Amino acid sequence: MLPPLRPEPIAPLKLIPAGPRRKTLLSSGLRPQEHSREELEDMGLNFAELSQVKPSTAQHYCFYSYSSTPPSQTEEAPVLLNSAAAYQELLKDGCRLATEEWVNNHWCLILWKLAGMAALGPQSEQKPETKRWCWNEVMKQLRYRYSVELDGGERPILRKIVAHDTPANVPLVLCVSEVLLTEKGKPILEVTDGWYGLRAEVDPTLARAIKRGVIREGRKIAVSGARILSEKKDPMEILEAYDSVLLWLSGNSSSLAPWHARLGLQRERHVSTLYSLSPDGGVVSFLDIEILQVLPKAYVESVEQGKGFYHETRSEAEEVKAADAWTKRRNAEATKLRFDHEKRVSRYMDYLSRLEGKAASAPPIPEDEDMPDYIDNFYDDLEEHPSALQRLGSIKASDARWLAQLVRQNLDTEHERIPNEIEKELLETCPPRNVRSYQVLVVMDARTDRRPRNRVAHLSVWEVDKIDLSEGSRSGSFTVGQRFLVSNLVPTNPSSWMKNEPGAQVFLSTRKDSRWLKRN
Repeated sequence: MLPPLRPEPIAPLKLIPAGPRRKTLLSSGLRPQEHSREELEDMGLNFAELSQVKPSTAQHYCFYSYSSTPPSQTEEAPVLLNSAAAYQELLKDGCRLATEEWVNNHWCLILWKLAGMAALGPQSEQKPETKRWCWNEVMKQLRYRYSVELDGGERPILRKIVAHDTPANVPLVLCVSEVLLTEKGKPILEVTDGWYGLRAEVDPTLARAIKRGVIREGRKIAVSGARILSEKKDPMEILEAYDSVLLWLSGNSSSLAPWHARLGLQRERHVSTLYSLSPDGGVVSFLDIEILQVLPKAYVESVEQGKGFYHETRSEAEEVKAADAWTKRRNAEATKLRFDHEKRVSRYMDYLSRLEGKAASAPPIPEDEDMPDYIDNFYDDLEEHPSALQRLGSIKASDARWLAQLVRQNLDTEHERIPNEIEKELLETCPPRNVRSYQVLVVMDARTDRRPRNRVAHLSVWEVDKIDLSEGSRSGSFTVGQRFLVSNLVPTNPSSWMKNEPGAQVFLSTRKDSRWLKRN
C-alpha cells in the first residue's frame, strides 16, 4: 500500500543539495548506442550484467559495496545491498513514510535507468565521483524521490491518473518497460512515467508496430487521448492498481517520442499528421489542418419507420423548404388543436351557466357535506353533447349545485392544462424533426515534421451550424485557407483509405466532443 502524503512533521531528512541545474539528455552530447559492446567492456563495464537489468528483474539485483569503487579494488568486505537494505537505509535517515512496496517499485525503475545511463555515458563510470552504477547513486535517487513525492507531496502523473485526480487523456510521454502477450497472443505494453508503471492495451495499429519491432522495450512513446480501463470505478492507489487498471492507447493519437524526451506530463499535446493515420487506429486526438476546399452544406434527416430509421439527405435549399413545410404543418395542427380545446371550454361554460341557473333554487351546500359519488358519473355524461342535454334537463336543483361546482373546478385547471395538452398532442401528430447538418472539408496538414504532405482528408463536420468559430463570424462559416487545431476526430470509410502517395485521400469525421481552435 502506498503511504499517505504530508503527515505530521517528522525528523528532517538529510538530503544532498540540488546544486546547479543538471543537463538534459539532449544537451548532454551523449547518443544512444554510440559505443559497441566491446568498447563498453574495454571501459570496465559489465555489458552482460547491465543488459539483464530490467524493471521485471531488477528486484533480484544487489550491490556488494557501499562505495563507488568495486570491492575487489578496496579492502572493504563485500556486503549484500539490495532493495531491503535500501529500505532500512531510508528508515535510518528518518524517511518514515517509505514502505517496502514503495522502495521495491522505485528500486527497480532506478536500476533500469542507471543501467541505461551507464551504457550511454561510460566515461562517467571511470571516476568514483561521477559513477552512476553504484549503491551510492541508487540511494541518492531514492532519497530524492522520497523528498519530492512522499515528503513534498508532488505525485507523479500515473499516480494522479489512477487516483482520478487527473484525466487519462492528457498529453504524456511514457517509456515501454516490457512487451507482454495475453493468453490469446495479443500484445500489450507495460509503460512507465519513470516513477510507476501500468499495463496498456493497444489497438490494431499499435499491435502491428509492436510485432514489427517499431515499439519495443526502452522506446518512448508520446500519447494523447488515453483512456482508463478498470474493473473498479473507484480511485485507487498506484501500487494496488497494476492488476486491475489498464491504459487504452490508440495508434492515431500516439507516436514515437525522441530518446531524450522527458517522461510524464507534457505541456503540449501530441498533434498527429495525416501521414501517420490508419483507418483502424482509433480516435485522432489532435490534427493541425489547413482547408483546401469547402463543399456545400448538406442535411440528413432520420425518420422513424417501423422498428428502424431511414435517412434522407438534402441540400441546404431543400432543407429550408422542408423545414418551412414542417413549421407550417405544425402551426396549422397547433391552431386546430387550440380551436378544439377552446370549443370544448366554451361548451362547458354553457353547461356551467345552465347548471348554475337550475341550482339557484337549491339551498346552499353545508360546509361539512361531501359531494355524492354519483356526481362524477353525471360529469361523464357531459362529455357527449346528446347525453349532456339529457342530463341537464333531468338533473335536480341540489345535484345541479354539486355538478356546477365540479365543472367550475375542472374549468379552472383546464386553462392551465391546455398548453401542455396541445404540446403533448403535437408530439404525436407532428413530432420534432431529427435533422443534422454536415459539411465536408478537404484539408491537408498545416505542418509536418519530416514526411511529405501527400495525403488530403475529406473531413465530415457534423452539426456544422452549431460550431462557433470566432467572434464576428457566422457559425460554421468555413473558408479556404483557414487553419484549425481540431480535436477528437474518427476515421470513416476504412475501405476507401489510400496509401501514402501523392494525391492520396483519407476520410475523417467529427464527434460530439470535437473542438475547433482557429490558428490564423
